[in-house]
Amino acid sequence: MNSNHQPQQGQHNIAERVAHLETAIDYQGQALSGLRDEMRAGFGRTDVGFVRTDAEFARIDAEFVRVHEQLMRIRTTDFRILLSICLTTALGTAGLIVKVYGLLPSP
Repeated sequence: MNSNHQPQQGQHNIAERVAHLETAIDYQGQALSGLRDEMRAGFGRTDVGFVRTDAEFARIDAEFVRVHEQLMRIRTTDFRILLSICLTTALGTAGLIVKVYGLLPSP
């Protein structure tokens, strides 16, 4: 009699194991689906962050261009002032040397 019940118990045991595996596969499928959705949402947030970062880089680049233009104007003005000071000093020194040593002929 025991031998007649063993195949049925084995079939019951196999049926329980198959049901357990099916349930586990369903849970894994749900977990995988949830993970996929979370990853897509995360990538969406990352893409938005990259767009914002690109806009910030463009703004910073425009600011660098503006500052560079201002520095060029300031440098040009400073060069003109420095050149005029040098020329004035050179001509004043030459005039002083001419006057002191009397290098100009008298009229």
